[in-house]
This record gives sequence, C-alpha cells and structure tokens, in this order.
Amino acid sequence: MSEAFAGELDAEGRGILREMHMIGRLSPVLGGVLSASVLGEFVGGYVWVEEGRVLGNLTLQRLDWGGARWRISNVAVAASHRGRGIGRALMLAGLSEIAQMGGSWAILQVRADNVPARRLYESLGFTAICQDGIWRLATRPRWAPAPDVPLRPLPALAWRPRFELAQAAQTDLAAWVGPVQAEAYRIGLFEAAGETLGAWLGLYRVQRWGVQADDGVLAGMVEVWAGAFDNAYRLRLAVRPEARGRLERGLIAQGLAGLADQPPGPVVVEHSGDHREAVAALEAFGFRPQRVLVTMRRPIMAEDALL
Repeated sequence: MSEAFAGELDAEGRGILREMHMIGRLSPVLGGVLSASVLGEFVGGYVWVEEGRVLGNLTLQRLDWGGARWRISNVAVAASHRGRGIGRALMLAGLSEIAQMGGSWAILQVRADNVPARRLYESLGFTAICQDGIWRLATRPRWAPAPDVPLRPLPALAWRPRFELAQAAQTDLAAWVGPVQAEAYRIGLFEAAGETLGAWLGLYRVQRWGVQADDGVLAGMVEVWAGAFDNAYRLRLAVRPEARGRLERGLIAQGLAGLADQPPGPVVVEHSGDHREAVAALEAFGFRPQRVLVTMRRPIMAEDALL
C-alpha cells in the first residue's frame, strides 16, 4: 500500500498506514485485538503473496451493522506484477466474501483518471453513482471580482439552515453512499465562542455568507476557514439544485474576497464532482483538480459466493 498509494495519501491515510505498520509487527492474536480497537469496525481482506512477498492487497470493510453494504478499498498490485490478473482475482475473492457474509452491495472508490482500474470494475458489473473531488488554487488571488449575487453574513449559531441546504444539495445516490452529517454543521455556544476568540487572537477565522431565495430558504452558501497554522485555506459551498448555474461564481468570489487580508497561501475546496456548475466556476477562478474519486457500486448476487 505504501508503494501503490505513496503519492495519494492524505494525513488521515498516512496515520492509518502507520497504525497498520504497528499492528503488523505484533503477534496475530494481539494484532487482531488491536486492529479491532483501533479501526473500530470489521475490517478484513485478501493479499496475493509470492515467495514471501505481498504483491497485491484488497481490504473489505462492513459499512453498517446489518452488513448489507461493504466497502472494497486499498486495491493495489505491485507495479512489477500488474497485467497478470492479480487485481481481478482479488476482486473476485472480495465479492465472494461479501456474498458469503450476506451482503447486498459492494461499494468502492477509484480515481477518475485511473482508466485501467475503472475498466476492471466495470467489467465486474460496477457502475458509477457519484464523484467527489478536491480542487486546489495555488495561492489566494490578490483581488477577487465583486460577487454578482445578493449575499449576507450567516451567524455561526444558525447552523440548521446550512445543514438543510447541504442535504438538499446532495444527490440521492451520494446520500445513499454517505448522507451529510449534522455534526459537520452543528455549532453550539462553546464552538461559537471559540470562533470569536480564535478570530480575536488571530489564530483562525471562519466566515460564512448566504443567499436567500424568495421564500426565505437558504439557496446557497459559502464558508471560509483561515487558520494561522493550517497548510491551506479551506472553502466550502453548497447550492440548491433549483438555483444551480446562478450562484456559484458569486459565492466563490465572496469566499476568495474574504481571504484578501490573509497572507498568500493555497486554497482548497472539497466538493461534489457531480455539481458541474460549481466545478466550472472553480476552474474559471484558477482552481485545478487535485484528486477526483468516482464512487461505484455493484449488487451482490447469490452466485457471487461461488466466485
């Protein structure tokens, strides 16, 4: 995994890899106990071994307590042994395992630009259902055009309209994979006070703006985080489906304008790749895709147990 994903792992991924190294050095019994406590869920999988060397890997993870949905991840084959069908063999073993465990769906993610892997998954019956990406601007602009939409500041404690907007902006299939969590938007008095204190001390600043529809519902929003010790500024936006194509450029312009008094630095946006209007607006401002992942799924059938 270190070899296959060296250039793709984020901080969380590198942390998980360090934990796997630690667990792997322990005895099978102690390592199994620690893996259950560290990973917190059922995690298993398969490896392809030749002459004592691991040449391929596939990880299986149960996504819900009922075991209906399973995630296939970390599908990797050593570069020197690709093209031999190892990846397909690992995938068939994984699908068979899910069927034997009574699973109903297999879910995986693959980089949009990984054409060979996508072809393999499609040949096994997987179909794309949504995509998410990270877009990066090398450095914040010295100036940003004035937003062309009527924006107003959003109070930190009024988090529920932002949460409901994020829910509305998510496609049904994306919500099936992983619905928006209230915890990602919920802010209480303690968190709001922390934001105020952080801004006063110059440690970090959070700004939020929104656009209201005629009926008073929040139609679009943009949030910007600027931390003194962060590697990049973060921007998050959401637009209701009925307002798409009208608000994205103005929201991004406002977000970048909110960074005008900050030191130069990169700006990162994590957003749905299915929101085409937002992707086009981001790229118009100079953002470039850093990583785009396609989520694919496949129904599990009884005959898969015999693969």
